[in-house]
Amino acid sequence: MAMKNTHMVGFIEGDGIGPEVMPLVRELINHVVNVCYRGEQTISWQPLLLGEQAAMSGDGEWFPQSTVSALRELKVALKGPMSSAIGGGFRSLNIALREELDLFCNMRVIKSLAGLPSPLKNAADIDLVVFRECSEDSFASIELGANTPDAQRLIEVLEQELGYYRLRFVDDCALAIKNCSKAATERLVQRAVDYALAHNRKKLTVVHKSNAWQLTEGQFQRWASDFITNHYELKSSDDGAQFIVNPQGGDIVVEQMMLDQVMQRLAQQPQQFDVLVCNNLAGDLISDLATSLIGGVGIVPSVNCNNEMALFEPSHGPFRRIAGSGLANPSATVWAGILMLEHLGMHEAAASLWSGLRDVINAHDALFQLDTRDSLNQGVSTTHIIAAIEAAIPMPA
Repeated sequence: MAMKNTHMVGFIEGDGIGPEVMPLVRELINHVVNVCYRGEQTISWQPLLLGEQAAMSGDGEWFPQSTVSALRELKVALKGPMSSAIGGGFRSLNIALREELDLFCNMRVIKSLAGLPSPLKNAADIDLVVFRECSEDSFASIELGANTPDAQRLIEVLEQELGYYRLRFVDDCALAIKNCSKAATERLVQRAVDYALAHNRKKLTVVHKSNAWQLTEGQFQRWASDFITNHYELKSSDDGAQFIVNPQGGDIVVEQMMLDQVMQRLAQQPQQFDVLVCNNLAGDLISDLATSLIGGVGIVPSVNCNNEMALFEPSHGPFRRIAGSGLANPSATVWAGILMLEHLGMHEAAASLWSGLRDVINAHDALFQLDTRDSLNQGVSTTHIIAAIEAAIPMPA
């Protein structure tokens, strides 16, 4: 008799539409796991509190350290959309989680599906993955408010001690320090390249803005290029193109591209891109633009991860305006669950759930108006979509 394999997974409902969507998605995942493995593999969900639910059920703490400790132990979690405390606290609970747990990589899988709306005529072949560095750059910058002692002191240091007189207006001037390190760059690049190799992707694009920031963005590009050169087998074509040799076959083209060019080409020829490696701000912009090309944030999943831990979640926010209506679109959360199953090595279950989600979206093209304001403005209920996905899951032979 085969031994039962139980996967311990954290479960955070989140805020807004989270409590409506997350339990339904959890049961859907339980169903597909049972169908595929008949009890030989199971998921043991560990409920955790974070955000508004944590504040309401505890002592007002939005960010309980008990939840952070549990996530460190569990290593894997399915998480709903989060709010932040009004009037203070964290800029974002997601940012706070990334900082506390050193989830340095945000991964977005962005793939067009039949039945999803797009402003492009040639959107059918969009299939790209964005690796965004989350521990540095703009979102992790040090900000100093205008007219604060710290800002005034820094201006003095810049001008009087370092000789930088480039600030045109030093009165009423706020400041932010942007950082970029070799260690952070290399660990992100390694995750992206290893992913590309494992998933037989065809191209890796290192995105930078070196024309504006030569010593940070330019260095990000140089460190990325040097790491690839020093840690992977490379070959070049006659025209100078560089490839990472994939032992499984199918070499990976390596290119460097300015953020400006990426944004332009993404809107015109998105099929040119496959795996993109970006710093924090560039990754955020590219992810949002690419997401808009395949239907909007109502469909796209997100993974915040490091080399040991992965939190799977929808890329959208809590959609408070439709909370309680029963019309929330669960697609992004279902897709996040698919990525989680793949991460756990439950590939048969992941493939079955993906088949169900894809077929339902394709069959309901007129109903899936994935607008970020209205979720499903054709009045299709969350429970109806979940039930349709469950019914579309193929039964094993």
